[in-house]
Amino acid sequence: MKKKIAVLVLMLAAAVFLLVFLSLVNKSVKIRKLGVTTEGSVLQSFSTSTHHGLHNVTVSFNTPDGRQVTGTASTLRSFYSGDKVKIWYDPASPQKIDFGDTIGYNMRGVIVGGFLFIFGLFFFIRFSLSDSANNRLIRSGQKIQAEFVSVDRDERFRAGDKNPWIIKCKWTDNSNNQEYFFVSKEYTIDPAPYLNGRYHIDVFIDPADPGKYFMDTSFMPKGNNTIG
Repeated sequence: MKKKIAVLVLMLAAAVFLLVFLSLVNKSVKIRKLGVTTEGSVLQSFSTSTHHGLHNVTVSFNTPDGRQVTGTASTLRSFYSGDKVKIWYDPASPQKIDFGDTIGYNMRGVIVGGFLFIFGLFFFIRFSLSDSANNRLIRSGQKIQAEFVSVDRDERFRAGDKNPWIIKCKWTDNSNNQEYFFVSKEYTIDPAPYLNGRYHIDVFIDPADPGKYFMDTSFMPKGNNTIG
């Protein structure tokens, strides 16, 4: 459950990130498509603190009806006070302006946010399917007593500067004398002290395919001590 919550937090952050940049792209596209072009005079320019490489530039310009309007927008270019610059503005709300050069920049944010959201969605679905399969095995699978074999380091993965811990056990199907080996999920702590002298561990298997199983390690302490 905690893995799914962590993934949901990632997806929420990615969605906010995505929507922020998508709104900026949409604003620029809308003003470029429906707006009016004119020349403005730069009043001030300063670098933004949140978006590296962008400058917030304030310009003053006149509309066709003679109104003087001041607007501020982000641009990749650097200007000095008094510089002349081409802008687009929204005729319905002239203070909304655009310099026409940030769509590509903001699209990178859309791509990154979208990638992170899809990445989180992939793992959320994966964890959900895994939880569903485990619950199905617990409800309708065959419960066996697997013989404890060992507690080892999992050489396939790294947890920080060390390999995680796994519990290994085995079981022989008396109907065909086939021996099966089972491995627990990975732990960041040594499970040995929590086995309390156990020689057998409950494992729920699919009778049609014992390779599909769920090892009951509820004796392990609760908390953030598992991987994946």
